[in-house]
Order: sequence, then structure tokens, then C-alpha cells
Amino acid sequence: MNRGMKKWAPYKSLNEQADFINKMYYEKHKIERPKISSDVAQEINEILLTYNNEILQITYYDDGYIFKIESAIYKIDINNRRLYLDRTSYIGFENLLNLAK
Repeated sequence: MNRGMKKWAPYKSLNEQADFINKMYYEKHKIERPKISSDVAQEINEILLTYNNEILQITYYDDGYIFKIESAIYKIDINNRRLYLDRTSYIGFENLLNLAK
């Protein structure tokens, strides 16, 4: 008889243990920041130069994980090297992996 995940339930019974186990799982699955090719960097640059309030598919790296979202860009801040998706949330240029229309 297989008890599956039930046999591990006692180890996650305290809140502190559950938080610690979740943090360990999060840290274990992190990856290194992927490097982008010069061709991809050029494509990103061209899309940003010709951007006209379209919805873009944005792939970016953050804290060991890769995320994909669809969003319009609120503001392109060249001085601080950031893409603002709204007034408060932004993605740094160094974290961009791909942009697609």
C-alpha cells in the first residue's frame, strides 16, 4: 500500500517547517541568468525603437526564474534602463530575454 505524500505530512506540520521547506524548494529550482545573443539584443532594440502601444510578449529573468507576460509598455526609461509596465512595476533592461509582438 502506497501512502504517497501523506507519509511526509508530519514534517510539514509546523508553520516554520512549512516555510523552511517552501524556501528550500524555491532556492533549489533557481537557474542562472541566461545570456542572450547579439541578434536577440538587436531585435529587442528594434522593437523598443519602433514601439507604438502594442501588446508585447515579454520574457524576462527575475531572482533565478524566467517569466513570460503579455503587456503594453507604460514608459521606456532609457536613463535608468527600465521598462515600466505601469506606474510602479518595471523590468530592468539587463533582465530582458525576449520581446515579441
